[in-house]
Amino acid sequence: MTPAMKLPPLLLGAALAFWGLEVGQLALGIGLGLTLEAAARLPWRVDLQPASYERLADLCTVFFVGFIVVGAASTDSPGVSRSILAGLKYLPAFIAPIAAVQLLSSSGRLRLSALLRAMRQRKRRDPAARDPLIDFAGPYLAVVLLSAGLANDRGPLYYAGIVVLAAWALFALRPRYAPIALWAMLFATGAGAGYAGHVGLTRLQAQIESWISDWYLSGMDADPYRSRTDIGSIGRLKLEDTIVLRVYAKHGDAARLKLLHRASFNDYYRTSWVAHDAPLAPLAPAAGGATWRLAQGRPVVSARIVTRLEGGKAVLALPAGTLEILQLPAETLETNALGTVRAAIGGEWAQYVVDAGKAIGDTAAPTPADLAIPVAERPAIDRVSAGLGLAGLAPREAIRRVRSYFASFRYATYRNTPPAPGMTAIGDFLERSKRGHCEYFATATTLLLRAAGVPTRYATGFAMLEYSTLEDAYVVRARHAHAWTRAWIGGQWVDLDTTPPDWFGIEEERAPLWQGLSDLLRWASFRWSQRAPFEAGTGAYVLLALLVGILFWRLLRGRRMARAGSGAASAARSWQGMDSSFFAVERRLTERFGPRGASEALGPWIARVGVALDPSARAELLEALELHQKLRFDPAGVGGDERRRLGVLTAGLERALRTT
Repeated sequence: MTPAMKLPPLLLGAALAFWGLEVGQLALGIGLGLTLEAAARLPWRVDLQPASYERLADLCTVFFVGFIVVGAASTDSPGVSRSILAGLKYLPAFIAPIAAVQLLSSSGRLRLSALLRAMRQRKRRDPAARDPLIDFAGPYLAVVLLSAGLANDRGPLYYAGIVVLAAWALFALRPRYAPIALWAMLFATGAGAGYAGHVGLTRLQAQIESWISDWYLSGMDADPYRSRTDIGSIGRLKLEDTIVLRVYAKHGDAARLKLLHRASFNDYYRTSWVAHDAPLAPLAPAAGGATWRLAQGRPVVSARIVTRLEGGKAVLALPAGTLEILQLPAETLETNALGTVRAAIGGEWAQYVVDAGKAIGDTAAPTPADLAIPVAERPAIDRVSAGLGLAGLAPREAIRRVRSYFASFRYATYRNTPPAPGMTAIGDFLERSKRGHCEYFATATTLLLRAAGVPTRYATGFAMLEYSTLEDAYVVRARHAHAWTRAWIGGQWVDLDTTPPDWFGIEEERAPLWQGLSDLLRWASFRWSQRAPFEAGTGAYVLLALLVGILFWRLLRGRRMARAGSGAASAARSWQGMDSSFFAVERRLTERFGPRGASEALGPWIARVGVALDPSARAELLEALELHQKLRFDPAGVGGDERRRLGVLTAGLERALRTT
């Protein structure tokens, strides 16, 4: 057996300290490092039986899986997959006992079967299967560094630490004939190229995440500054059934909560609405940090809303006239003059309570931008406005005529032809196709009322129309994203929705057949994410202590039983083959030729003392030794015929040694 390759002194300890620094457990990392470095340098060695190594590896695995399960049971963990990633950060601590027992062993290696159950099963099927000895220290070092990487914040510290530790290891393995200066230059070149790749991949990942986020949230108007519409697009809209909001409210309040506002826009350019001169500004919370006042007034309706977050942030969906947001411990909350509220909260879901009044009081009064009509849209808008006689009408009468005009229009999520030549998508919608989705109706209504002299804004958010008896709440899906108009009437803003009321039913007809099953799974996942936090009480710590005790008992059980028991029966329960009849022959040989040397193995000793026996007795002694070794160390043991043959040989040898 070739000697195991050793890591440079103190490298493993330094790597564990670095790991502890990265995961925020510096004391644990230093403690593990000192323990393993001490284990490698202690003068005495401990060799466990193969089964003990296997039990140790299995128990380390059980503890690691238990840690992940406990993490998943805590509300601090946002999901099972992330709980696994969090558990992998602490993997070096769970498998440190395996590294420690190898470092304490005389061979400095482990059988591969000690780590892999598949290898054990293979050996049971085929005792002759190769089970190589491996040096676990190298793979353990790799696990330590990879686990540290799971916790790094993409800053230079992690990469610098990896470079230093890699240089430490590679310098010890460098060819002795290679000039140190050349080695250092090549290593520095590789480290520099690696850092460039590290930064490049990080930026690429961020860009891909941004693209995916934009695609997934398309149509949900998550951007408070620009709303990209599907006006003019050919094809069918994406109708995602993902649940993005859950609203808990009284049924009598549902009518006032029907439209949940997220953002408003005042400038239409081509097919996008823009929030012009409406920057977000931070809002200070009330005492306690979880209550945010948006407007003054008396609340008439209240609801609890649970919203899905993207990257820990969300543009909040709020009912018209929201006065206060309560029970929202946000890091920051920003608002603008158009009534948009954006919060940085953290996590995957957030919930808050809203109190709303009768009037929309969280939005600034009109500006000239709320009367502007794009030049490209003006010809069609002027023709329709003239046909409806909107000029000079009172605002309420203008709204009535616009509503009446759209009453004959149809709702559609599919467009199969482009606008007529010389017409914009909105003009084509108003004068020719007269069918479209909510963005067409909201944009056209906003511009027509502006032509009548009524200040208006384009509003986006969600329509709350679906009640779930399973969840006892109103659920809002991604496909329930909606657009409408906010008009300035009688000195205040009012919501105006001219989209045909059957739009919701039309979209529901396109819901997948498996939506019910999907909703059940979504509800279960949501309930799991909202579970109470796990708290480790006295019972949990007692259980942990019991498990640690079981670990040590399982490791030391065989030795303790062998010392505590008496006779062959006790030994047979501890180790395989301890009831071999060859031990009697070994005692006879010891009485006659003296004991083995301190470091002399059984085989060489038998060969040495067997020279004094006659050839036939020596041949029987060597055959008996072979059967004894197979009985003791072959996992398959010996068959009945071989055991009987061993008994015959040892009985004859005992008689021969007793009489000579």
